[in-house]
Amino acid sequence: MAARNIAQTDTLETFRTQFNALAADDFGDIGTLDPSLTATSVIGAVNEINSVVTAAAGWFITDVDSAIQAVGSGQTLTALGTVNQTTATVTAPDTLTVGLANDVTIPNDLTVTNDLSVTNDLSVTGDITNVGSITAVGNLSVVNVTGTGPTHILGTVQISGNTINSTDSSQMIIDDSLKVVGPLTAGVTTINPAGSYNIESSSGKTKFGSNIEMGVDKNIFWEGATANDFETRLTVVDPTADHIITLPAATGTVALTGLATSTIFSTSVSLTIYNSAGVAQKTIVGSST
Repeated sequence: MAARNIAQTDTLETFRTQFNALAADDFGDIGTLDPSLTATSVIGAVNEINSVVTAAAGWFITDVDSAIQAVGSGQTLTALGTVNQTTATVTAPDTLTVGLANDVTIPNDLTVTNDLSVTNDLSVTGDITNVGSITAVGNLSVVNVTGTGPTHILGTVQISGNTINSTDSSQMIIDDSLKVVGPLTAGVTTINPAGSYNIESSSGKTKFGSNIEMGVDKNIFWEGATANDFETRLTVVDPTADHIITLPAATGTVALTGLATSTIFSTSVSLTIYNSAGVAQKTIVGSST
């Protein structure tokens, strides 16, 4: 229908003529309205017809905000996914499958009330919170992860309570320096309750870059060449002052008090003591027997 316009300078007769044409030609005579329709207005009749059409050959779609859209006969519903987030696939007969992309990127925070399992990659620029258990086979990139479940698996690294272990190896490898704020304990665990573990180095030596201080009433034990029930223990009498014991720059055997029958010298030797004038004062003769 043609647009109808009344100018400010038009006469009342022009307005009457345009109005009559609008009622007769554009809207039509209400007396000719189909008697099956109960509406008495154009908009009411359109709504009534829409209800009949969608009921017979159409349907409605709605979202979480209650926005509604009618899809009538011959119309097409287009299902679109979001890049790096969701996918939408239409298959016969009349099936719409909505899923996640292989590599998922979530631009904000992700809240999971139960378990989270990632078989490919998941990138979250915000935080992951309220998670039951996390299992990630691919890459998991996130700012902060807060998990309330008992066990989480990232790749082959499993975190269960306060225990971290590998699911495919008996050894954890840390490829950087390690700083431990609290005590470092190597001992009996639930994995090996009958034995203990050693702090070892792949070079056969453990190097400490600072002084070593033994705790209260602690000793140093040597197993020796044979692993048995006997060890040599190095201990000290409770000090009443600071003492320094210096080991000489020489190779030899340390002599112990109370072992008069022990062999101190490997060969017969003599020790001569001189005064300041160079005159021999006393000679101590040692024997290898």
